[in-house]
Amino acid sequence: MCFSASASFGAGVILAGAGFIAIKKSESPKMLAFASVPFLFGFQQCSEGMLWLSFTQPKLASWHDVSMYLFLLISQVIWPVLAPFALWLIEPDKARKKMIFYFMLLGGALSAYMLYCLFVHEASAIVESKHIRFTIHFPYRILHRGAYFLATVVPIFLSSMKWMKLLAVTMLGSLVFSFIAYTHYVISVWCFFAAILSVQVIFIIVQNKGTIGSLSMNKS
Repeated sequence: MCFSASASFGAGVILAGAGFIAIKKSESPKMLAFASVPFLFGFQQCSEGMLWLSFTQPKLASWHDVSMYLFLLISQVIWPVLAPFALWLIEPDKARKKMIFYFMLLGGALSAYMLYCLFVHEASAIVESKHIRFTIHFPYRILHRGAYFLATVVPIFLSSMKWMKLLAVTMLGSLVFSFIAYTHYVISVWCFFAAILSVQVIFIIVQNKGTIGSLSMNKS
């Protein structure tokens, strides 16, 4: 499997369109964070596309650090807190909502830590075996991976919304596959898979129209 600037930009355009459709189909303001997931993934993929070009186009070499840190900012700082927050907003079951809230706190703490790491510790990106290998030199990497998984994947399993379990299973499957097949390129490869899978957001919104529409009339 080969990834490139064209793959990143192509995915970015498709996801931006998917995000626009998801937002248009949202029935409640509380759904907007979840509906915006494909759109933000699209922006992230475009930033990686620019990073690819900075490697191959000398005139765009000055974009290297900007696009690299933009990609890492979204993937390492925004997603850990946005994923559980978006699910917390739309969860109708009070008990599940409370459980998701704790994962949101974990995601918030992880996001703050990773933002600190990006400022304090060195980050790098290189092309290796036709993939981009991101490296962030910070302590407690094993704990970071565990916390990242808990914050971004587990809350999807906890959701009571229709078809959310399908998204959870496909996200988990893509993560496991990325770790096994692309161990050194997980940040880039899994983000690509997760981005493509986020198109399921539209399907979930459509299938939960009645539930979502009632959110604005219920107390959190």
